[in-house]
Amino acid sequence: MPKARRSKKAAKVGSAQSRGVRGPQNTTAAQRGGAVSASPASMNRRFVSPGVVGPQSLILPSMVALGCWGMAFSFAYFYNDPNHLLFAGMAALMALLWTYSVVVRIRKLRVTRQAK
Repeated sequence: MPKARRSKKAAKVGSAQSRGVRGPQNTTAAQRGGAVSASPASMNRRFVSPGVVGPQSLILPSMVALGCWGMAFSFAYFYNDPNHLLFAGMAALMALLWTYSVVVRIRKLRVTRQAK
């Protein structure tokens, strides 16, 4: 394959732009003399998942949960394999996790609706 031609702007040999180096943006705060300080409230705060926007945030998780429950049922009763119960158990575990996610989202949605 032939090599791509460089543009005339990037072909300058001595320029910082052609080497990909930028001046003060690549320096850390310690090198510039400033102290890195994070607010204590953000340091001690637990990780909080993003808020529920509305009922539309329930559509995908509920569809995936129903699909996982359907897979678990179909693996348990209709799949012709010696390990069909193992596969059904794994699908049921996925379904339980997605169902828990839906329940948590519903709780958050109800709490935000009551607060308004």
